[in-house]
Amino acid sequence: MEKEVLVKVEGLSKKFCKSLKKSLKYGIHDLAANLMGKPTSDDLRPDEFWALKDINFELRRGECLGLIGHNGAGKSTLLKILNGLINPDHGKVTMRGRVGALIELGAGFNPILSGRENIYNNGAILGFTKQEIEDKVEEIIDFAEIREFIDMPVQNYSSGMRVRLGFAVAAQMEPDVLIIDEVLAVGDVGFVTKCFKQIDYILPNTAVIFVSHSMPMVSRISSHILLMEKGLIEYYGTDVSLGISEYYGKFTNTTQNVLLDDRAISDLKLIVKNGNKISWNENFDFKITFVNQKLEFIPTCL
Repeated sequence: MEKEVLVKVEGLSKKFCKSLKKSLKYGIHDLAANLMGKPTSDDLRPDEFWALKDINFELRRGECLGLIGHNGAGKSTLLKILNGLINPDHGKVTMRGRVGALIELGAGFNPILSGRENIYNNGAILGFTKQEIEDKVEEIIDFAEIREFIDMPVQNYSSGMRVRLGFAVAAQMEPDVLIIDEVLAVGDVGFVTKCFKQIDYILPNTAVIFVSHSMPMVSRISSHILLMEKGLIEYYGTDVSLGISEYYGKFTNTTQNVLLDDRAISDLKLIVKNGNKISWNENFDFKITFVNQKLEFIPTCL
C-alpha cells in the first residue's frame, strides 16, 4: 500500500526583478490589474527573470528528496514558497500535516528570549500543545547538548549552538514534513552524525526535503533527487547517483578544465557497482578522462 502524499507541487513559478525601483512599479501595476480583474501577463518585463519556472514534484511519507543545484538555481526560492514565506506567481503547493523547517541559521528564534522559551515558541508554531512540548523539552535540550546555556538569550549563542537547538526542535518534535537547508554544514562532525541518525529514526513517518552542496550527505539519506538549474528542473527521479552525476557534470561543462602540466581533466565519473550509495570501507571505482593540451588526443584511464 502506497503511503500518503505529504508534499505536492504543481506548476510552480516565481519571477523577480533585479531593480528595486522597477520591482515596486511592477508590483503596483500588477496589484491595480488584479483589483480590476485583469490577469497578469507571463511575459517578462525589463530586468525581470524567472527564479522558478513550472516546478512539479510530489513527496510521500517515508521519502527523502535531495534538492541540489548550484548557487542561484532557485533552491532557496522554492524552500521559501514551501515554508509559506513568499507566494508563487503561478502554481499550487499542497502540504499535509505539521511542517518543521530549518532553512536559515537562527530563523524562527526570538534573539532576546532564552533557548528554553524559544523551544516553546517554535513548538507552538508547529501546532503542538503546551503539554506536548513539555513532554519533549528535556529530550530537545539533551539532543542539542546545550543544557548549560538553555536559559541564556539566543542572541548570545554561537552559530553552532543555534544549529543544535534549531535542529533539535525541528526533528525531535517529529513533524510530518521536515525541510532542512544547508545549515547542517555549520555543525561539527559528531553532531552532524547525530542529526543523520535522528533523520533515519523519523524518516519512516516523515517526508524530508534536504538541501545541501555536499553530495555525500545527499546520497546518504535521499530516496529521490531533484536537480535545479536557473529555475528549471534538470533532473527529477529516484536514481540518486544519476542526479548527482548530472550535478557534477555542470562543473565540467561550465568551468575550465583543471590543468595538470600539459593535461587537463575533462571528465570525472564515480562508478558504484552495487546500488547508488557508498558505505564506509566499501571499494569503488572512478573514471578520469584526460585531455592532452599539446597532442590533442584523449586517453581514458580506469
